Amino acid sequence: MRIFAGIMVFVVAVVGIFFGYCYYGAQMQIESVTAILTPAVEMADVYNDTLEALSLDAFYGEQYRESDFLMPDSYAFLTLTVRMANRGLLPQDWIRIEVRPDASDILQLPADRTPTLAAASRGDFSTTLLTRAGADTARTVIVTYYVLGHPYQVEYAM
Repeated sequence: MRIFAGIMVFVVAVVGIFFGYCYYGAQMQIESVTAILTPAVEMADVYNDTLEALSLDAFYGEQYRESDFLMPDSYAFLTLTVRMANRGLLPQDWIRIEVRPDASDILQLPADRTPTLAAASRGDFSTTLLTRAGADTARTVIVTYYVLGHPYQVEYAM
């Protein structure tokens, strides 16, 4: 009976360690965030498509504030690329990058896909903001993701 009890204690300990590792691994690691500011004049097609979607009430990104949308040289696109690491045994699904807007930010373009970060891997995911030309590139990024249907959130300030 003592041998059986010892084996059961060992099995319970191994299962506990495994589930502890799974929980620890569910925590996404944000390794870096890089920012690239591109004048809207250089991305005129994206700028014009965004203006058209806004005028048709068909824009499904995040609009922070209203703007008169003057000439494209008054605006720039800020692309934030987030390097993420998943050290766990389970994939991280439905990754969504939100940005805490700066006073100069107008809108965040919609994501064209909902990415997944595979188990034990790294990945770069981007989001793009329309902001005033010459704006500072420092932002706070909030990444929301799901592991086995349970939501998690990580915040990273540049």
